[in-house]
Amino acid sequence: MSFIRVVKNYKKIGRLGQQIINHKNLVRQAAPEKWDEEFRKQENRIQEFVEITNKAHKEWEKNPHLINEYWWGLS
Repeated sequence: MSFIRVVKNYKKIGRLGQQIINHKNLVRQAAPEKWDEEFRKQENRIQEFVEITNKAHKEWEKNPHLINEYWWGLS
């Protein structure tokens, strides 16, 4: 695992979070007969968000010193 991978995981979480937030607009534009499908998609996004967030946090807790290779400041 590298720090770059940790950052990519958090970027993925951010993108997925934006999709969850923007879901409200999608539902407003969707036909009522498509709402069930849209709500299932949102449910899946939320479950994936929780899983990815937990995984990323656990990986970071195991390797918090990965960032040290990028640290050139005072220490």
